[in-house]
Parts: sequence; structure tokens; C-alpha cells
Amino acid sequence: MTPDETPDRDTLSSMKVSELRQMCSEQGLLVSGKKDELINRLLGLPDAAKSAPAASLPRSPEDIDDAIDRLISRVSGEAPSEDEPEPEEPEEEVLEAEILDAEMVEEEPEPEETEATGLEDEEDDPWFSGVISSEESPEIYPDDEDGEEPSMVITLPSVANIQSNWRPISAVVMVVLLVGAIAFYIVQDDPAFTARPLHYGDHMDFTITETTVSITGDELIGHLRDTVSPTLDDVCDELQASLTGTGSIAIRKGGPGDITHGLDTDLEGAVSARDAYGREHLTVEQILTHDLSIDLEGKVRNEGTCSNTGWIRQDNDLTSISKSWKEITGKSTVRTDTQVSFTDSDGVRSDARSVIYGTEGFGVLGDLAPILTFPLAPIELHDFFGDESLEGGETSNDHINWNSDWRWEVFDEINTAMHGLVYPIRIFHFEIGRCLGHAIIDIQVKQGSPWPVKQEVDIVIDKDLETSDCNFFVSAGTQAALPDGTLSVAMVLTETSSNAGSIAAHWGTAYAGSPGVGEDIPTDTRQWGLAMPDETEIRMFDLEAAVQCLMANYSTRDAALALESGGYIWQAAWSEPTRSPEWNMSWVSDDDRSGWVILRSSCSLIGEGDYEDGEFKWNREAVPETLTLDLIETRILSETRYPELNQFIDSGANWNTDVTFAHRLSVSEENELLGMLPGGLGEGQVTIAGSRAWEDSGRDNALSFAMNAETGRMVAWFHTSLPAN
Repeated sequence: MTPDETPDRDTLSSMKVSELRQMCSEQGLLVSGKKDELINRLLGLPDAAKSAPAASLPRSPEDIDDAIDRLISRVSGEAPSEDEPEPEEPEEEVLEAEILDAEMVEEEPEPEETEATGLEDEEDDPWFSGVISSEESPEIYPDDEDGEEPSMVITLPSVANIQSNWRPISAVVMVVLLVGAIAFYIVQDDPAFTARPLHYGDHMDFTITETTVSITGDELIGHLRDTVSPTLDDVCDELQASLTGTGSIAIRKGGPGDITHGLDTDLEGAVSARDAYGREHLTVEQILTHDLSIDLEGKVRNEGTCSNTGWIRQDNDLTSISKSWKEITGKSTVRTDTQVSFTDSDGVRSDARSVIYGTEGFGVLGDLAPILTFPLAPIELHDFFGDESLEGGETSNDHINWNSDWRWEVFDEINTAMHGLVYPIRIFHFEIGRCLGHAIIDIQVKQGSPWPVKQEVDIVIDKDLETSDCNFFVSAGTQAALPDGTLSVAMVLTETSSNAGSIAAHWGTAYAGSPGVGEDIPTDTRQWGLAMPDETEIRMFDLEAAVQCLMANYSTRDAALALESGGYIWQAAWSEPTRSPEWNMSWVSDDDRSGWVILRSSCSLIGEGDYEDGEFKWNREAVPETLTLDLIETRILSETRYPELNQFIDSGANWNTDVTFAHRLSVSEENELLGMLPGGLGEGQVTIAGSRAWEDSGRDNALSFAMNAETGRMVAWFHTSLPAN
């Protein structure tokens, strides 16, 4: 056979996977995938496609009408934009490859699945190649890669340039949701299955296998590129992560010291936790852990242009622990605290922590949370099914009280080698299946287990699939929340061991220490004048003094003229970069001109400039009443309301000198972008934001937080710790 001659299928089939990968590398083809995929690639054939499983449930006009009514009540409908044709993908070239041998993994026998139709076809994932072990071979990494640099840097936006960095915050939120950081939503003696409520002390260990997260589209990848650096600095168009590892989920049984109110000591097992206002509630505490190995692969940019060059970064490790607290009476999530540690193949560690107070403050992104939290967290069965008694052949359509966009079908009980008798259940999202792709979860449930013993996830989200039939997330806010591109998630989660607790969680129980309706929620709001009311008693040089300085000493400047003629300050940030307080104020005039000015406490004008036309629209009528900055900062700096945040920002009942403290108003045409953001920014809403950056023990630290300025409700705070440059 000549060097240029391509072997036939029989010859290729007799070769080892490592040899096939080497041939793919020599021909500039992708080196990942199963053996059949490699052979097809070498023969010039397209990868085989598989049909995405779909629900076979009947969909009556009444069902569709009900779904539409529910959606209309939540979002305002707009006609969707017309789909654009996707460009033809060029042939891919691999710059970096590693010769690998496939390690055969014996799979557990699977039950025969009931055939179903109705959802769109999905291509086989060309990245998944089972469990593989590396052979010795050279790897080529980008020339500018520095082994001393952290491979994962989650850059949180600085308040100093708050107007341009809200979307990266949302990208961080999307990543946090994806790894299951706020997985709080979803999903006996007779032959039917009834989900058991959680018990204090419940525990389950599990494995995560056959898991890939695939992203296509440079806009979607771009948001991750802005927040995960330098690992993704040059990645474009395509990115895929393959994950394997272990995890656990547990319901902690609290002790006597976890209950602070003396009249509630009989509620053994519950745990006191503080909410977004800093108030204490009795809760059920859940702990979710992951220990994962991650391989990254994608395309990279060459001299600023996205090329066909392949990029591989293997042998990265990610560990995480996520604690969430649900209030026992109403089962609402009080808080979720997630800590993630990422170590790259060079041994460089990056740490991140996010504390999120439910999803109320995240607008449309919060609506997506129940969908995106499925991948790496087991479904809480009783939270999803309630007390429904389920038998083989039943569907959600058989239950007239079922009121959810998630639908399900129960199959006949089967006997599995690993878990014994189980009921297979298919869950799918009705509205996503109509227009945004599909979200399908196949689970196996066992009597007495509060979580599935096996969970297979298949999710594809792509807003370009929207058609005239779509009634799901058609508001402008969702258009902004879903960047152009496709997100695909596939995962298999399997229980390896479990223990049952003895005391049932106190769901639905009233307790003496519960905050009353409206208790400790500030209501003393004020109307704006030229700017948001400050009235601080702890900061030098308040906002009123800065505006007075501007109007009295720089009356001919554009900022002063704008305020004089009906304009206002829509954004302002206080900081002490030179240990002398200063305000960076952004203004807008009644003719929609806008700009910025920086004034120091000595009434010195440090700088000024204009924004591009249309950067911000004047809308005085949309400016809401807000709390004063003084009241807000007093609550934030309280040692008891947010004690874990307080340690990073407080310095003797005042701000740490590195802190920037700011507010931002959003109005009118900003809705399309801001409806998705922390704080639920939309028309006429104001968000407080703060940040701090510092070095400690050879590591660079950064912290950001956000709060609703109208209610005093904390939205979230984030902290990262990275190797110092």
C-alpha cells in the first residue's frame, strides 16, 4: 500500500485505536472519538448520527394551550427572529495530539428502552471516547503558555467599569449553574413507586461517567473566555469538556447548637441559616460534592482569527463542595454556598467561591436554573413527584393536577444487576422540546431512595432553533440571556452506595424563630434628586458632596450642564485608590447625551469624558425610589447579617480601603441586555455592587457582591484566589 493510499474499512478495523489516532493526526483530523468515528473520519465519511430519544406522550390542544397560558403569565411574548443559516464548517486541523489506547470498560446491562419519537435528531458526540489511558508521546502547547500562570482565572467584573462588564457576571453565573452549584429545584409497600421525602442523615455516593459538556458558537464561548483565563484565552467557535469522577450528596443532621431559638429545639436535625436579608431561618442543609477529572478540547485563534487548528488540554482536576439551605416551612432556597478548586495539568491551582441567595435576583437566568442544574446533581425525587403513586405505563398526562413544563413517563419495573428492582422513568421538558432543542433525563428509581440510583442526562439548548410555534422564553430578556451558540450536556450518574437517615425532614413545619412577613426588610425608600441619595455617616465625601462640588466649581462642564437641564447621575462608584476618597460618576442628559466625570474629595477634577451616542437613554420617569446608600452599606457591613462576606470588606465598621462601592440604574432600552443580570435588572431598577482586589500569601484575591438597592436584598457574592503573577 502506498503512503497516499487510504486503507479499506477491514484494514482500519484491525488496527488499534492508538494507530487510528496517529493516522488522524497525520492527516489533520480530530483525534478524539470512538473507534468507529475514527474509521469514518479516515474514510472521509460523516460521523454516524443517532436519533435523540423523545417522549411519546400525547400532546392535546388543551395541554398546549395550558402551557401557553402559563408562559404568558410569566413573560411577555414577542415574535421570534428568523433563523439564520449556519455557515458550512471548514475541515479541521489538529495542532496538538496525544496517542491514546482505549481501555475497555465493562458496562452494566441496561434495560431495553421503549422506543419514542417526537424530538429532533442529535448528532453523536464526536468527543466521547470512553475511559482512556495515555501512552508516552510529546504534546505541543501554545507558544505563549506559561507554566507559572494559572490555567483557570475567573475574572469578576470591576465596579470601576461596571457599565461594560455585566454580561461576564452572567457568564460566571451560567458556569456556576452548570456545575450544579444551586441544584435545589427538581427532579413503599405496594407495587407502585412513591418518592420518599428526605431524612436528616440521608447520604448517597455516585460516579459520573460518559459526561461531556459541548459549546459551539463564538459568542457563547466568548463569555466564558472573558471569565476563564488564560486557559480559554485563544479558544474559539468550539469547546468541549469531558468529565469523569465521583461525587456525593447528603442531608446533614444538625445538632442542638444548630438551632438558635430556644422554642425550636424539638425540631432536631434542622439547621439555622441566614437569608438574603441576613435573617435567620430553620432549614434543611444539603451538601453536594464532586471530584472530577476534566479534559478540554476545542479550536484556537491564530493571530486574532479563529482557525481550524485543534487544541487539547488534558488531565485537569476539579473538586467542589456545594452547600444549600432550604427553609423547612415553604421549602424555598435560602442560600447556596459553592467552593470550587481547579488544578491544571501543570499543578497550578485556582480557587473560586460563590454564595447565591436563591435565583430571585437573576431574572431569566434564574428561570433557566432548574434546567441547567440537572447535569451534575441527582434529582430530589420527592421535590419533583411529590406524593404521587407511580406505576408502569403512567404518564404526567394521567395526573390532572400535574402543573409543570417537565413531563414524564413511567415504564414497567425491571431487575438490574447493580441496583435490583427499579422503575425506569423518562423526564423531558415540553417547551424546550418544542423549539430550543431538548432536555431529557432518564432515571431509575428504587423504593426507599430519595434520589435516582441512575440518572442519564441529554440536554441541548440553542435559541436559534426558535420557530413561530415557540412560546418558551421569547421575551427580549431571554434573547439576551441566551447568547448565540449551542450548549450540549450528556451525563451518566450512577449510585455506588447509600445510607438512609432515621428522622424525616420537617417540611411544612412552622417554628417560633421564623421571621414574620416583612420583618427586618427595609422600606424607607427615597426619591432621587440629581443622584441616588447617599447620606453616609461612615464614608468621607458622600455623593451629595461630590454633586455639589461639580455644580459649584465646574458649572461649565458637560456633566454639570446636563444635570442643570434635567439630567441625572445614573451610575456612580466610590473608592479610595490613592487613600483619598473619589467618585466616578456617569451622567445622562435629557437629550440622551451621556458621559463620566471623576472628582476627588478635595474637589479636584481628575478626569472626564463622553460615552458613545446611545450608551444610556434618559428616562427620568423610570427612576425608582431606593434606599439610601447609608442604610445599604450599614446592612452590608453588619457583622451578623453577612458574616462570611464581612471578613473580606469590613475594616472596623467601615469599608476596607481596597473596596469600591457603587450603584447602577437601568432603564428603558437597556432591558434587552439587563433583564438577565444579577439583581434582576430591568426597566427602572437599581443594583448596588462592590468589589475588592488584594494579594495575600502569594495569591491574588478578588471579591464582588451585588444587592438590590430598592429592597436591600443581597443577590450574590463571589471570591476568587489565584496564584500571584
